[in-house]
Amino acid sequence: MAVNAQDVKTLREKTGAGIMDCKHALSTSGGDMNKAIKILREKGLAEAKKRSGREAREGLVTILFSDDGSTATMVEVNCETDFVSRTDQYRDFVQNLARRILDSGVEGVQSIPDEISTMVKEAIATFGENIVLRKIARMKKTDEKRSVFQSYIHLDGKVGVIVEFLIGDSSKKENEEFLEFIKNIALQVASMGPAGVSRDELPKEIVEEQREIFTIQARESGKPENILDKIVKGRMEKFFAETSLLEQKYVKNNDLTCDAYRAETQKKIGTDIEIKRLARFKLGEE
Repeated sequence: MAVNAQDVKTLREKTGAGIMDCKHALSTSGGDMNKAIKILREKGLAEAKKRSGREAREGLVTILFSDDGSTATMVEVNCETDFVSRTDQYRDFVQNLARRILDSGVEGVQSIPDEISTMVKEAIATFGENIVLRKIARMKKTDEKRSVFQSYIHLDGKVGVIVEFLIGDSSKKENEEFLEFIKNIALQVASMGPAGVSRDELPKEIVEEQREIFTIQARESGKPENILDKIVKGRMEKFFAETSLLEQKYVKNNDLTCDAYRAETQKKIGTDIEIKRLARFKLGEE
């Protein structure tokens, strides 16, 4: 049957599918819009299954906040090529997916509802590439009065950061020194990639694995047995200084650690500042 151009346009807007796919679906359904949408969805599911094994390491990291600012969600959505990731259509899809994730309260990729899974599968047919919802981070303010979120997207969506701060005096949330501090700390997290705020937050298995590696290296170095513990301890301290945000050298002033910068700032503004927690996604990183 002849297909109405306006119907094709409407179907494309509803599904994001290509022109020829929309024409075929409308023709097959006899012009029934709902049946055509079902046909395209079924095609999308088939495409998703076929493409699911293909590597997807390009894409975007994006961050959205709830309307009241109390909740932040960061997502990483991968595709196969940088060409697709740079299109407005892909960026709109990622924004819409992130909004649905934020609104539905999803905590991680292991708990996504069927509607979000379907959105991803349908996108595979739309873009002709494997699409993967790789990571989700969700933060709700620890303290409504004292909590402040700072986010940062780096390299046009290649790196995303959310940091939560607690300020002692909530009336100083808009203090210029404080705002400059939280912005700089978010930049620090983006560029230096700390694994946690403090050494106590680092996963125990990672710390123990690193200690074991340093112990083996020390033994193989031929150094006297009585100084091996000292060597391992020194290397662990360097490891903590590189992976703990508070112990990292502040990138804008290497004479300070980030903790010293925090102490300096809270002295200037006259109230306590705590860096409560952080989340950082780097595109394609496990």
